Amino acid sequence: MISVSTVIIVRESDSGSGCICCSGGMGEHAKKEPSYSGIRASAGECGRLHREIRDRYGEEEVEIIQIEPKDYIYVVPRLIKDLLKHRGPFLSSLRTLLLWYPVPAVIVNGKVVGKGKVPGAEVLYEELEKTIRPG
Repeated sequence: MISVSTVIIVRESDSGSGCICCSGGMGEHAKKEPSYSGIRASAGECGRLHREIRDRYGEEEVEIIQIEPKDYIYVVPRLIKDLLKHRGPFLSSLRTLLLWYPVPAVIVNGKVVGKGKVPGAEVLYEELEKTIRPG
């Protein structure tokens, strides 16, 4: 039986509108402001990771949620469900729940697998395989 896994990608705030991660677009202010180049690069990496996971697993096996830190409260109920289901260490689970990690952060089934930078897809594949195809 296939188990649906959850990947939560918490990316840096772009202070603009629209999805900068997948489309590469940003608001006009952000295009002119040089300090946004790092945010743009990080968002591009988040989009790349999103596409690679989707290409490998499809929508049936993995739910991918991309948010900015200001939207974190939106995923807290899902995160609690994942933490209870996968039963990680208490302190690690508490840190994940309170997002005591640098952004960008990537959380797979309640476990932080990337913090402060976007990890390579292989790191996520390894963690996802534990749930999707256990054994």
